Amino acid sequence: MDIVASLFKNIRCSNCNEQLKLVAKRRKCKICKFIFCAKCSIKEVPAHLGFMYARRYCYRCYINIKLMKEPDSHNSIHEEEENNSYEILGDKPEDGVKVIAEAAGFPTEEIENNRQSIIEAMDALVKGVKPLPSRRSVDRVLNQRVQLIEDDPNNHYKTIRKIGEGGSGSIFLVEHLETHGNFAMKRIRIKNPKQKNQILNEINCTILSQNPNVVTYYESYLFDEFIWIIVEVMKTSLTELVMDRWGMIPEHLMAYILKEALTGLVNLHHEHRIHRDIKSDNILISWDGKIKLSDFGYAAQLTTEEDKRTTVVGTPCWMAPELIIGSKYDTKVDIWSLGIVALEVAERDPPFLKENPLRALYMISNAPSPALKKPEEWSDEYVDFVSLCLIKDPDRRPSSDELMTHPFIQSAPNDAGSLFCEYFQEWAMKRKK
Repeated sequence: MDIVASLFKNIRCSNCNEQLKLVAKRRKCKICKFIFCAKCSIKEVPAHLGFMYARRYCYRCYINIKLMKEPDSHNSIHEEEENNSYEILGDKPEDGVKVIAEAAGFPTEEIENNRQSIIEAMDALVKGVKPLPSRRSVDRVLNQRVQLIEDDPNNHYKTIRKIGEGGSGSIFLVEHLETHGNFAMKRIRIKNPKQKNQILNEINCTILSQNPNVVTYYESYLFDEFIWIIVEVMKTSLTELVMDRWGMIPEHLMAYILKEALTGLVNLHHEHRIHRDIKSDNILISWDGKIKLSDFGYAAQLTTEEDKRTTVVGTPCWMAPELIIGSKYDTKVDIWSLGIVALEVAERDPPFLKENPLRALYMISNAPSPALKKPEEWSDEYVDFVSLCLIKDPDRRPSSDELMTHPFIQSAPNDAGSLFCEYFQEWAMKRKK
């Protein structure tokens, strides 16, 4: 009945999001029950039953069936299908791979010669690459989540002291009157409707981006021509640590810092979201050594209607070339910015910092990619990591997922978190004196 109903509705394929026209073939997956177009689904016809008993699957469910452990009984099949509790076998049966590849239209020769690549593609499909959401679905989620409390925040929080000043507003350390917990409160004056929308965008993207490597958002207030944003309080920014002259950060701790920042980006990018203002100021450090991304004022959500952006935003020295020249860009702009942060951690200043903004933007888009000034002082892995992040062609620049497997990122020791915590607290205590 769902298939029949889809003929009369504005239905899209659940995988590629292509609109299914009236005459287009469509299939309802036997497992997940979603509707897919012909190219994103497989029809399996048991030889002993005939075409009347054809079974239709999306690729992800079909791979799960063919490459997973066989269930004990017919009932358990449905239990596993409903719970999505599939367990990948260590050794995938070759005939299962061949069946799936043939069903997907791979020539026999290609299956034999490129079997491992086909398996990797299957693994990626099973693990799941989230499709771009539609603009409507993003707006629906935001409308459900974003709530501005129309009340005086001073009725709920006591201001302790001012701890920061940014281009958009002031930041205060506050204490909650009931729980006595400490938080950071960002106060921003509303100047015009456009600026208010930008503030709401920051709140929206912060809410949608919550993960262990993003500063925790709590609530927001709208009162007396100001918006007040309450987030967790962090000890300092990476800028403060880098600029301080108390020694040089050891490379294994640099690997930890960049790995944590990169982990935050991986989570953002999986949701097709771009930060667009990655820099040391926006990488914060807690007292216990946690590394978190902050300030989503320039963040953007990619959707099916707009899978690349063209708006020029960000801070000049950290901006990617494709962002500067106004060409279409995606999550790779964050990778370039992270590469600049990597240079900054090693050399204290980002490239072109002493140039005026216009000259800096010109140099970024026209000069060769920045590089470490003294590469001989660093490991080959670190030099390579920086150079990969700063490849000017975004199509050749690696993604955040790919960089997570880089030898430099992998070189961070297992106890790097506790080692960095000790290092950071020692730095903070010496600085206090």
